[in-house]
Amino acid sequence: MVRPTLLRNALVKKLRCAIYTRKSTEEGLDMAFNSLYAQREACEAYVTSQKAEGWVLVPTAYDDGGFSGGTMDRPALARLLADVRAGKVDVIVVYKVDRLTRALSDFARIVDVLDEAGASFVSVTQAFNTTTSMGRLTLNVLLSFAQFEREVIAERVRDKVAQSKARGIWMGGNVPLGYDVEDRKLLANPTEAATVVHIFQSYLDQPSVRALKETLDMQGVRTKIQRGKTGPRGGVSFSRGALYWLLSNPIYIGKLRHKDKLHEGQHDGIIPLDLWDAVQAKLKASAAERGNATTGSGTALLTGMIHDAAGRPMSPSFTVKAGRRYHYYVSSISNDIDRGLTGSSAAPVARVPARRLEAAVREALRALLLDEAQLAGLFGDGDTATTRRRLATAAEFARHFAPHAIDGAHSLLTRLHFSLIILRDRVEASVAHSALLAALDLATGKVAGDEGRIALMVSSNITHRKRGARLVIARNAPAEKMPDPNLVALIGKAHRARAALFSSAAPRGNRHIERLARLAYLAPDITSAILNGTQPATLTSRSLLKLPGLPLEWTEQRKMLKFV
Repeated sequence: MVRPTLLRNALVKKLRCAIYTRKSTEEGLDMAFNSLYAQREACEAYVTSQKAEGWVLVPTAYDDGGFSGGTMDRPALARLLADVRAGKVDVIVVYKVDRLTRALSDFARIVDVLDEAGASFVSVTQAFNTTTSMGRLTLNVLLSFAQFEREVIAERVRDKVAQSKARGIWMGGNVPLGYDVEDRKLLANPTEAATVVHIFQSYLDQPSVRALKETLDMQGVRTKIQRGKTGPRGGVSFSRGALYWLLSNPIYIGKLRHKDKLHEGQHDGIIPLDLWDAVQAKLKASAAERGNATTGSGTALLTGMIHDAAGRPMSPSFTVKAGRRYHYYVSSISNDIDRGLTGSSAAPVARVPARRLEAAVREALRALLLDEAQLAGLFGDGDTATTRRRLATAAEFARHFAPHAIDGAHSLLTRLHFSLIILRDRVEASVAHSALLAALDLATGKVAGDEGRIALMVSSNITHRKRGARLVIARNAPAEKMPDPNLVALIGKAHRARAALFSSAAPRGNRHIERLARLAYLAPDITSAILNGTQPATLTSRSLLKLPGLPLEWTEQRKMLKFV
């Protein structure tokens, strides 16, 4: 005869129970007995009390220490829900519902997962049954209060941060370069402070943040090493974003920013106000120039530099067709109207597509700036060091005219005294000789005179229609190999690295700078081929920089780089 107890045990369904615990902060997690252990102990006791109902504890621990209940991005919770979907868990046991989630939307997602898997969950300290409508209502009310509590706590934290910053108290986070933290206060680090001042001063001497980054990389300037719970991080090259953040951070003048307000900080500034103001003015001007490349009339690269055959300025304009915007340069007829010239008595209005013309101009400027032989002829008789420096600067300028590049192209055209005339059958473009030399020498003053023009080969021609001129990019011209901008930039960096080593501007033993400087000793014909774009297809900036050893013999270099 079968005993009643054995029969009952055979009929009871086995339910696999997983305990989930959570703690919002990491405080106290290193203690021998913390909140997670207390939650687990209470849940284990509850599961044991339900042993007669077939409840069996799953040995896997699902503990989230230091994770907020307002998000689903928790590793242990993700593992738990994955096991529920896989059919490994029948019941989730928690100490309180808010340990599982504090957001109604997240709770709905969890319930969907449980319903699909035929699973449920139990709160040890809150008795309700989620299989009934009343139980679900009770749970929703509890979660509403949990979410309300989370939002109130968040408001208190935001208010505390705002009030603390208004009093000049630093609220933590990554320690900025130039400072150390002692008793939660920022104290100037003299060595790092000198580096910050150097970065600010160097920015005023560079054409852009991109150029500043390259200079700092060659000098071996690195980010601050941050020491966190996962170990040290940082000590790497600055990204452009990090440089923008550093240059615009008011913490360096003794202030703290909170949203759109600045407050006097309790720490000392390390940047003089005149240097700060100069850097902010340059950043603002640079931002305006970048913005002009994508907004309003600033989409026109050639604004103020383009005229038609009658000498009239051509202004940017656009039309919209089928929801698409088409940009043009159109002759200005205001002067004709002022002189009483209308209809047949006025010169025909020129109207050319802006995008095609700008692309042709970019290509022509790049060709000039990367043509080493032509530039050397324009330089005249000069010392080799000056010529190489000018060629390196020209290669850097050429990057501004790469397709889709917007940083600095318009201002560089202005510095070169660029001029473009739309004639009936062709386009005439030129830059001023004196302006080009001044730009390559990084002169910032005005260039006296505009005599001596350098003609540019713009590969386009003009066809005329009733509604204006149409620009056609020449397609029947023989294809020319375009220089690799990365290779050209690498050659420029190499010459600057060599100059830095000779001037002791770079720290000794910097392998990156020394590896760059080697490339300044490439054979002249190899350098010319790179600048002209006629190097072997297998030669890239990455392969050139990672050569295990570059021989000094030019013949050996040609063999290694497959120039023979």
